[in-house]
Amino acid sequence: MSLIAAALAVSLSAAVPTVEAQPAPTQTTFEGWINFSGQEFQLVENQNRYVTGARRPCVSGSLPRDLQRMSAQTIGRQKVRVTGTAMAWSSDLPGNRYEYQGSVLRNECGADFVILGTDISVIQ
Repeated sequence: MSLIAAALAVSLSAAVPTVEAQPAPTQTTFEGWINFSGQEFQLVENQNRYVTGARRPCVSGSLPRDLQRMSAQTIGRQKVRVTGTAMAWSSDLPGNRYEYQGSVLRNECGADFVILGTDISVIQ
């Protein structure tokens, strides 16, 4: 290998960025009274606030599209447990929305984070 080819190979290998492994998001459970609005849901922590119609403060979230649709039809105005991950909300998102597995999340609650849900169950 010529000296020029060796120098080029070394400089090319040095220019390739290394990717460090990122930890997987931690699954968390969120509990509250649920309201569905379009392709997202809102969780309200306090039952009294929910019953009286005070929907804020709340946390917006979404489930994968088919689970979101099914849940909106079968679960409503009940206390639920949502398993998922929290994602920091940014006003820099294109269209001020986030598409999560077919559902459009607009953060109607306006909180600093939203819930990307993977599972939902009613708490009896």
